[in-house]
Amino acid sequence: MSPFLKLVTLVLVILASEYADAYSRGAPEEACLTMEPEHGPSTQITPAPFSVTPQQNSIEKGGTVKVTIEAKSPRGSFQGFLFVAVNPNDSPQPLGRFMNSPRPARSIDCRPGLSNALTHRDAKGKDKLEFTWVAPPDFEGEIEFRCTFLRDFTTFWVQVPSSTRVQVGQPASNEKSSSGKISSSLVPLVTVLDYFIWRVWFWAPNANINP
Repeated sequence: MSPFLKLVTLVLVILASEYADAYSRGAPEEACLTMEPEHGPSTQITPAPFSVTPQQNSIEKGGTVKVTIEAKSPRGSFQGFLFVAVNPNDSPQPLGRFMNSPRPARSIDCRPGLSNALTHRDAKGKDKLEFTWVAPPDFEGEIEFRCTFLRDFTTFWVQVPSSTRVQVGQPASNEKSSSGKISSSLVPLVTVLDYFIWRVWFWAPNANINP
């Protein structure tokens, strides 16, 4: 092999090594909206052998929900992923934030948000992961979780939707609980009044009857 070909081969090996190393550390911020890997062939069009499952279908504003991503088959692990929550009726901008994520995952800041996406830390096989998502305090509406799964470097499924959507609604009202306390405090007073009415109506007239 000529010196020139050796040099070209060396450069290609170095570039491929750096590219694969970057892939193993997870998706970059640039992939936040499209959720598409920048490598390999086109995305798979067959049904994904992975699932995205929220453990609740409704939460309060600012509330939390646990979501599981997992392989449907015991031998169908995934090496990489990119996971977000979006408003399916609006833009693909990731919403909310993730907290206390397990070690195989690391957070991404999809601007202008913070920790609103998760990706993998390494290319080791993963069968099941559970995440905790925190809803925005000022958002009300539907949320759909979406995950891009990478079985390997060239085989992936993009934006696999969650099995159900989560409705984010109004938090519990303090006025409702306050009114409940007031109503409860009236119970003894109503009971006392009932007692005196019973005494006047039934007992007092009979007390004046001479034997």
